[in-house]
Amino acid sequence: MGPTEARRAEPRAGPLAARRHPPPARELGLVAAGSLLLLVAVDAAIRHEHGQSGDEVFYSRMAAHPGGPHNFPYAYRVGVPWLVHVLPFSHVVSFTLLAWLAMAAGGAALYALLRDHAVGRGLAVGLVAGFLLSPVLLVVLVRHGRSVDPASVLVIVLGVLWTVRRRRVALALTILAGTTIRESSLFLIPLAYAVWAERPLDRRAFAEVAAVAAAPLTLYVVLRLSIDAVGREYIPGYTGPFLSARWAIVRQALSGSSLGQEARRLAYTYGPLWLAAPPAIWLRAAPADGARPADGPPPARFLARRGLVLVAACFAAMTFAFDWGRIVFLAAPVFYVGAAAVVGRRPRLAAATVAALLLVDLGYAVYLHVHGVAAGIDTAVGHGIPVY
Repeated sequence: MGPTEARRAEPRAGPLAARRHPPPARELGLVAAGSLLLLVAVDAAIRHEHGQSGDEVFYSRMAAHPGGPHNFPYAYRVGVPWLVHVLPFSHVVSFTLLAWLAMAAGGAALYALLRDHAVGRGLAVGLVAGFLLSPVLLVVLVRHGRSVDPASVLVIVLGVLWTVRRRRVALALTILAGTTIRESSLFLIPLAYAVWAERPLDRRAFAEVAAVAAAPLTLYVVLRLSIDAVGREYIPGYTGPFLSARWAIVRQALSGSSLGQEARRLAYTYGPLWLAAPPAIWLRAAPADGARPADGPPPARFLARRGLVLVAACFAAMTFAFDWGRIVFLAAPVFYVGAAAVVGRRPRLAAATVAALLLVDLGYAVYLHVHGVAAGIDTAVGHGIPVY
């Protein structure tokens, strides 16, 4: 093999790899254990919902009778309900345990992603705490874990981590598992191409992504064709012509009291990170950050720019469903890495950002404990829809 062939045979590390600082396994284990202890403590202290509301009723029904038929589109999200069904515990205990484990693992994966981008340990730990106590995940604790949100967020964070590290097999297995949890796991496929491609039309990157996506897409098609999902006509956004249905969702979300509700949900999903993350797109490398990769921009700016594909996928998903805060939270890896890169060079700003993020989380926790649980957390989903 000549020099030219040898160079072609070498795997392309990509612009992200040059500045990675993967934390050791022991450090990740401590973060995961600390995350789990934090979640258990918060779950023990916060007020819980009595009865079921929102998406809970669908997932509880699926866990009790996984063979179906079940409501569209929940019927395709078989992963978590099937696990609850086979675990030797009550459904409440099983849902809660799975939620704790998924959230703790997601916190550890986010910590690894932040450290890969040279974020300091203190800032990374603070951001992970803000992530674990975010309103989207707090609601899951209040509802005894009856949700696929923790598992779907874990899939996204892990998927971004494997994409950044160019771990193709791990990414394929993560998306494959995620396909049984929530269809949003497929967002990782265009993201992988955006991160791996060195030009708009990159044949090699396309071939790599196609190999990663083959099994997940096949499984997705099999689930769609083999599972009997009923009640599609009751779900907003899935009736009538395609474009008209998309516009109907957006128009309803932006009208009347729904506008204020969706705006609040979007605001508290990321809190101060809405302001801190966007400047990462224009971030420049500092001399203290180490040598700049010869074949690409600084990693944080690179992920912030290419990660817009994931953000765009979330915004597109907003035309299919309400509760936009839950949807945009799937782009958490991009927001948290971007914000950390921006504020990490200014210790006071970093401390203020983490404090503001935790204050938003604490404020929402107090709201749930004092008023939200008793008043009904979510009145926009599930009501008037027959449960099959």
